[in-house]
Amino acid sequence: MTIIALLGGVLAASSCQKENNTEDIPEGAVLITAEGFGGMEGDKTSVSAESVVWENGDRVSLNGADYTVTVSGNKAYVSGFSSPDDPFRGIYPAGLTAGTQTVTVPSQYESHYNNGRQVLHLPMLAMAGAGADAIRFRHATAAVRVLVKNSLDVDVVVTGVRVSSEEGQLCGTRGVTLGVGTLAVAAQSEDDAIADEDKQVSVLLTDSPLLAHGGSDIIEVQVPILPVAAGDMTITVYAHMAGASLGARNFTFTHTDSHAALARNVMMTARVNLNTDGGRTTEDTKGRFSVGENSQVVFAQGNLQYNAGTNTFRFAPEQYDVIGDGNSHVASNYSGWIDLMGWGTSGYEGSYPYLSTTNVTDYGPTTGDIATTQYDWGVHNAIEKAGTAGTWRTLTSSEWHYLLNDRSATKRFAKVALSVNGTTVNGLVLFPDDYNVTDGLRCNQPNLGYEGQGGSNILSLSQWQQMETEGAVFLPAAGYREGTQPSSVGGTGFYWSSSRIGGSARALRFADENFVFDSSPAVYYGNAVRLCSDI
Repeated sequence: MTIIALLGGVLAASSCQKENNTEDIPEGAVLITAEGFGGMEGDKTSVSAESVVWENGDRVSLNGADYTVTVSGNKAYVSGFSSPDDPFRGIYPAGLTAGTQTVTVPSQYESHYNNGRQVLHLPMLAMAGAGADAIRFRHATAAVRVLVKNSLDVDVVVTGVRVSSEEGQLCGTRGVTLGVGTLAVAAQSEDDAIADEDKQVSVLLTDSPLLAHGGSDIIEVQVPILPVAAGDMTITVYAHMAGASLGARNFTFTHTDSHAALARNVMMTARVNLNTDGGRTTEDTKGRFSVGENSQVVFAQGNLQYNAGTNTFRFAPEQYDVIGDGNSHVASNYSGWIDLMGWGTSGYEGSYPYLSTTNVTDYGPTTGDIATTQYDWGVHNAIEKAGTAGTWRTLTSSEWHYLLNDRSATKRFAKVALSVNGTTVNGLVLFPDDYNVTDGLRCNQPNLGYEGQGGSNILSLSQWQQMETEGAVFLPAAGYREGTQPSSVGGTGFYWSSSRIGGSARALRFADENFVFDSSPAVYYGNAVRLCSDI
């Protein structure tokens, strides 16, 4: 794969050029090199400066056939290619659509970070002379280098960047002029109609890097685009509050500015600060749930989990993840994760999640609710990679009731059976306020059973993932724990509220056969916790 190397957030540049040589490569192999982004006239970043790095397994197309790149030392080459008696063409990555006189570049890329460097497969073309034992690739695109800072009051997770244009063609098919040692990609003609889908390019960040608030950290995202004529481009950074479910994309920053023409191999830098200055930060309503007449929340990305060995709280990586029988190991010295906890066991005043006694005075305050108190898991603790203490909290009993019974959403919830990699995970889907239920689910039917109970809603993983991007929340039937014995895992869901009544606490309960808005298990039972954050 090609790596756009970020050294301290800045592309390393050099005015020297590496000599092509064939030392230390097998006989009959073709040396592969590439140039980095640089100025319009010369001044290219050299290969040795790591702006383009080849890795074993990269695939290139030479003269219409695909080959695997091998890296040895600081050289990259392909074996088994017989250089023809005529000039020949190279394409990277192999599979990139390209005709004899055209190239088609994608509208979407997936990217991640390796030791702080953005890894991105950039479209490149090359031409070599007859009998050549080396071929040099050149970028077929320009690029927008987006530097993102965060001046909001919360940590955010950046999920992608989009560059769009009202007029210019940023992706799709363009004509090229390709000769040995030369490459030109045509800009959009004023007479050509541009399809809407060719006016934007997105880079999706598969590892979703965390950007801390305060503006001290910077994430650099490079977006390759076709050379464009002068004009406005809009840069949109997609992010959501750290720890929130995928659909809660709270912050979308759009910056528009006028730029000169971007030629092939030219990189423009744009600085974006996520803030509320001038109303340029807009908030997306996906993933918002009303829990009162004038109160909305977003839910955490998964159930709360705890590791006693490190005294660490985190959210489950996926909304459907449950620990299950692993909760039987609950103990003060257990170094694994649990997700079934006694009521009010934030760790405050010795009330830890690993408690398994049946003494009700060990759990939370002896009287009263835990709402706004340090016994609330989210109020007392910083959740790993999800913000400081006080970012999250537990819903009250009345808020659970309003969420499930009283809010004005068209559809509020549905019992489902979710198929994940051959395993069925039963649970409850909560629909946000503005969710448009078009998937045929039967909703708001408390007595609708799971799979095998008749008339169930069965979802594939891909169906759920689409629902999740629209803000839906999944509460798995994680069971409960009495002492050190987990029970009903996969059959029943118990979710704590922050409200107490005597020696019991209010909880949401759902199972195969029934649905209770306000059950009252003893505080020493271990139940699931799904935290929320106020809008």
